[in-house]
Amino acid sequence: MTELIDSVQVVEPGSELVYLFDLELDSSSTLYFHSGLEADLTTVQFRDRTSPYTVRTYTALPIEMSSLEISADGAMNRPELTIANVLSTFSSAIGDIRNEDLIGNSLVQRTTLKKYLYGETGDASPPIEFPVRKFYLDRILSENNVAVTFELASPFDLSGLKLPNRTVIGKYCSWIYQGHSLGLSGGCTWSKNSTIDYADGSGSVNSHKAYFTYDNKPIVLFGTTMTGWSSGEYETYTVYSDTAHSVGDYVEYTSGGQTTVWECTTALSSGSGEAPSASSKYWKRGDICGKTLDSCKCRFQFIPQTKTSANQAPATTKNTSKALPFGAFIGSMKFR
Repeated sequence: MTELIDSVQVVEPGSELVYLFDLELDSSSTLYFHSGLEADLTTVQFRDRTSPYTVRTYTALPIEMSSLEISADGAMNRPELTIANVLSTFSSAIGDIRNEDLIGNSLVQRTTLKKYLYGETGDASPPIEFPVRKFYLDRILSENNVAVTFELASPFDLSGLKLPNRTVIGKYCSWIYQGHSLGLSGGCTWSKNSTIDYADGSGSVNSHKAYFTYDNKPIVLFGTTMTGWSSGEYETYTVYSDTAHSVGDYVEYTSGGQTTVWECTTALSSGSGEAPSASSKYWKRGDICGKTLDSCKCRFQFIPQTKTSANQAPATTKNTSKALPFGAFIGSMKFR
């Protein structure tokens, strides 16, 4: 940082400032632009800030950030980002994505000197630059055929946010069951197929199905020997087929890439064609979380009865050293 400041104060070749912009396009891609070097619209290269051996190529584009202020009090400053599109550079880069689709995406401004760009005399790893500034595209201020102007918000702009942001719930978990593995919101990381891997002690790892009812009863394949469990303490399932089913029957069925257990709620005759689904009036989820600590323990602290082979029933004990992603606040008032 001191070297950067000294270079700016003592005007010397290569000390001109270069502004670089990393614009998030979507969750998997980022666009890289720079505001140009005088009249030169060629690309420049600079090392990535988190992976210095990766070199990023920045495309020249008429882009400007204005109204940028730093203040320790008062309302958070909201800079403006203007992107010109005279040469169709920007519209070509974002493709089919509309300007309004960029709202909420992040923008990182990087500032360095020309001599510290990749390939220049001062190139170094990690790259030499001023502290980065990160913003989010909050709304479109203006838009026409020539340019678009976005209003930016700081990540620390908490205007209108109420604390605490998350409702405190006692006893019952607020996470969506299997939400993380299904691509939904929430902190439950339980496998979408309710499987858990367990080492057998010799270096091998076996996968086991850990199905449980809302009341935390294990649901195991019909005919499974349940050591230490009484007959009323577990349920059994069969693999689904289009045969007759009675109320209370449990079946395993795969749909949409997810394998789980369903419970029959209305008697079905053979050949009915009513396969389990969330919208069916004949079935409901059999493997379902009861939202309690015990429900979480049954799954994440699962121990197989036999560790040396796969798909074993649960033991009556649990691996209490395993952490739980439980989403409630134990000790607070209990309500649901």
